[in-house]
Amino acid sequence: MKIQTTQYGEVHVLTQCPLLESTERLLFLTEVHEAYDSAEERFILRESPRQVLAFSYVGMQKAMGDMFHMLYANLRKTWAIPLKQLKQNMPDTDSTFIQMDTSINASDLRIGFALVQTATTDTFVEITEIGRYVVTQQEIRDPETDEVVQEEIIEYQDGFRLAKKLTAVNASITPVRICMIDGDTNFNTGGFWAGQQVTFLVLAEDGPAVVESVPEQYKNHDIYFERLLLDSDSLQMSLTQHQVIADGEIGRFTQFTDWQKPRYLKPFKSLLKSRAEFIEYRKFLFRRMGQYRAFWLPLYEKHLNVVSTGMLANWFEVDNSYVIEADRKHIAVKIGDVWTAHEITNQVINGKTTRITVSPYINVQRKAIQNICYLGLHRFAADQIEFGFLGNSMVQTTVPILELSS
Repeated sequence: MKIQTTQYGEVHVLTQCPLLESTERLLFLTEVHEAYDSAEERFILRESPRQVLAFSYVGMQKAMGDMFHMLYANLRKTWAIPLKQLKQNMPDTDSTFIQMDTSINASDLRIGFALVQTATTDTFVEITEIGRYVVTQQEIRDPETDEVVQEEIIEYQDGFRLAKKLTAVNASITPVRICMIDGDTNFNTGGFWAGQQVTFLVLAEDGPAVVESVPEQYKNHDIYFERLLLDSDSLQMSLTQHQVIADGEIGRFTQFTDWQKPRYLKPFKSLLKSRAEFIEYRKFLFRRMGQYRAFWLPLYEKHLNVVSTGMLANWFEVDNSYVIEADRKHIAVKIGDVWTAHEITNQVINGKTTRITVSPYINVQRKAIQNICYLGLHRFAADQIEFGFLGNSMVQTTVPILELSS
């Protein structure tokens, strides 16, 4: 399908994009200035991320040739690619307005282009406005006195205004991105079948808009209590510290570092099992803006073995046979399914135990507490995040996170 657009000229619409084994990458851009004592200044260099879409196509016989000739004729042309991972059902319509909730994935389905699909048709539409105001009650005036006897009522309707009238029943709507092919296209062929690996780079002016979702705050930073997923039966973590080795190769050698202390690095793996979870994670991702915005997250490791019993008020005792990290000043407490954050105000060693005083008070019986662990301030340690689509609305992604001094 080819269409003519005002802004991009002729665009080839690739309606069939396999979601299974495809990937989406979001590329943020952050500059990080690090001090010797681990303090940081971070700057956003790109207001919205670059977006890269990669697909694996497998075709048999005629479809194999059709795909080859399509790519041969349009390799350096402009393409319109639907984001199938953000496909959603839409209400029946027979007008230039689709009345629906626009906040669900506002960063992608917005003013621009979309693909409307039914069981038999694919329609490329242009969204020109978000929402509209309609008169739900006409003003009525007394014909003799010109006095208003019925006020005019204007209400806002959420939805998408289209450039042309659309008629669709039992349809879905999918955001569409305007792209170019990034690099060359590779082919694997077995005679009766062929596979193509194609990577599309979304044009900067059509990239995802950043729509943030501001979460709960703790000490002027976002706080989350997402559980870290293991990679098989473990979670690989590392301590990293800047190192320069001065080696003249004919005598002694030495080292120096620009960091006063090592940093704690671990993977933040997420398995998103529905489109709603995927959209919520994208909001979390846009809130981070790559490495820019820090967030609180429990460490989850069993560093604290609480030996106190009965009611825990503003203090509890822990076993000194476990590592007590004096530099850490915050803990997270899980009671039932609810996490709370507390600041460590004092630590006193008393023989084999250490008394830890916290604020605010915990005020709960020890047996009611499922977990007590340290709470760390983190940021992403990478500006690039990749989503892998596994089928059945399941998405997997992993991004390294770095614990800051907290």
